[in-house]
Amino acid sequence: MEKGALLQLPSTLRTISMSDNEFSYGDYLSDVIFLPVEHANISELFKSHIPSKYEERCEHRNESNFQEEEIKNHISSIRPNFVPLPLRLKSIVYRNCLIRYEIPAMKMSENSIEYFDGHQNMFFSLIGPLCPLDHMRYLDLSGNMCSNVSKVFFKCIGNLQILRLQNNLLGFVLPDDVNGEVLQYVPDLREINLSENRIPTLPYYFFKSQVSVRRLYLDGNLLDYLIFKIDHMKNLNFLGLSNNRFSYLDKPARDQLETVFKNNKNLSIDISGNPLKCTCDTKDFIQWMGNTKIIFNNLHFYSCRLSTDKKQNLNNPNRLYEVLQKECVSYTSLVIGLISLVGLFVSILTFGLVYRHRWRIRYMYYMVKIRYFETKQKTHERKIYRYDAFVSYESNDRSFVHGQFLRKLENDAGLKLCIHQRDFLPGRDIAENITSAIHDSRKIVVIMSPNYLNSYWCMFEYNMARVESIYSRNKENILFLVFLQQMSPRSLPLLVLELVQSQSYIEYPNDEYGDTVFWEKLKEVLT
Repeated sequence: MEKGALLQLPSTLRTISMSDNEFSYGDYLSDVIFLPVEHANISELFKSHIPSKYEERCEHRNESNFQEEEIKNHISSIRPNFVPLPLRLKSIVYRNCLIRYEIPAMKMSENSIEYFDGHQNMFFSLIGPLCPLDHMRYLDLSGNMCSNVSKVFFKCIGNLQILRLQNNLLGFVLPDDVNGEVLQYVPDLREINLSENRIPTLPYYFFKSQVSVRRLYLDGNLLDYLIFKIDHMKNLNFLGLSNNRFSYLDKPARDQLETVFKNNKNLSIDISGNPLKCTCDTKDFIQWMGNTKIIFNNLHFYSCRLSTDKKQNLNNPNRLYEVLQKECVSYTSLVIGLISLVGLFVSILTFGLVYRHRWRIRYMYYMVKIRYFETKQKTHERKIYRYDAFVSYESNDRSFVHGQFLRKLENDAGLKLCIHQRDFLPGRDIAENITSAIHDSRKIVVIMSPNYLNSYWCMFEYNMARVESIYSRNKENILFLVFLQQMSPRSLPLLVLELVQSQSYIEYPNDEYGDTVFWEKLKEVLT
């Protein structure tokens, strides 16, 4: 926009929608602060369109803002540390823009922002702080593939009440927050959603500042024990733990829930979709389910596995507990006696075998030690590889590999690639062919697609390449991913996500400029 254009808008304007555009930085941004708007929708920026449907008709273009090439060459310098905002602005909808961006520390003009919806972008790292945002009550940064949040990001958002961070990758960073510093500045939160973040555990004091929270969603993670502190949440009325890895709730977890229930009789929890167990070891948990007054949401979906591996419905926990109590009669003395006898027998047998073969064991020890040092010495010798790269792909994607991929990298760049349909030795075992090809290639390029994840041999190639990099290349990163299409992080295995986090990947573009950058990047990696 031209500078001054925004100032021509009427003073009665309260709501503005500017979605599906391609705004860049320019002088016009300084006029934003004078807008009288209260609600702004700037979603779906840089959205792709079919060129034939949206033809450029402007014959005279006199742009005073950054040109495209300037943005590419000075990407680090165009991130402003000051953001002008309209004084009356209360809500911003900035979703589905898919811009890969780290949110750094930013200073903002005085504003009245209460609501920000920024889901379905690619804000992969939240550094902050963003000041001032004293009026903000609602913040949604879900679906951003975010794997990092700093301890000061929420420093200037102290009045926040609803925080939605579901469908990210925060399981890589939150388990390290042992002192609860990430959420220390937002004590007034009423609702927290951390679902679908691949969180394996949360430290005990992670929620230590959240005394006012009412609804806590942790569904769809990798939790197997409830070890974080919740008994100080006196207003908690819902705890979502569905679709995790809980086999039962241990006594400390049950005691915390009962403490919360004493202060809030409306407390309900959801543990559906977990691999619950109904065995002698978990019968106290089953008894608690039958006796507690806490409400279990979706109880008709609850089931557990018996010791016989049979699936059992949990609609009636009291009846199930009676059955388990009869089956789990204590034979403690007999069990202890049998264990002692078995232990004594194993000890005598082990001692006899060690004494009989003591010289052979010593010989094996020294041989292993000698071979270890020989192998360690050889790893320092530079190896000449037969191929520049081994290309791992699924047969449904072969048209891309045998077409553009080979033409650009072999014919144009002069690289030597190993393609299984062309270079594998006939009559040789498939696994042996794969292992040999990976060992003889300097890099491994994975053409990633949904078809790839569903192929047994493709995943075999991927895992063999990981083993090669760890044990034969001194943990050198020899894997490089090429995404043929956008894929949800939920569809990717954890081992693939770890490689994505190391930024050893590139996405195949759909535009002419991106296509050139894509092939140049590949050549740079492989040469």
